[in-house]
Amino acid sequence: MIKVIESRSDAVVAIEVSEKVTKKDYPDVEQAFREIADRYGKIRVLMMVGEYTGVSWDAILEDIEFNKEFYKYYDKVAVVSDRKWMKPIIKIEDYFIKADMKYFDLEQQNEAWEWITQE
Repeated sequence: MIKVIESRSDAVVAIEVSEKVTKKDYPDVEQAFREIADRYGKIRVLMMVGEYTGVSWDAILEDIEFNKEFYKYYDKVAVVSDRKWMKPIIKIEDYFIKADMKYFDLEQQNEAWEWITQE
């Protein structure tokens, strides 16, 4: 599941990823991304990753379309999680996504917010 959660900044989309991600999770996230892109011309994302268990095939296809639309707006992405296996994935994605991407441990959530809101 992907859901938009309360953000500490109007300029940042905060989302939580948990359990299994499906296509039906995207409309609310898409709306939040569109609002930030329209207002600021760029998108900053703070992603809290919890008990993530995987992704459905239809969500993978939706994610491709989603990223095709918003790719040009990505500015910064902070991933906050206790899932250490995500660190190398973030480094790999950093080569393909023009945004600055950074992994933070759960106890570094405040640091993640500081980083994502810095110009």
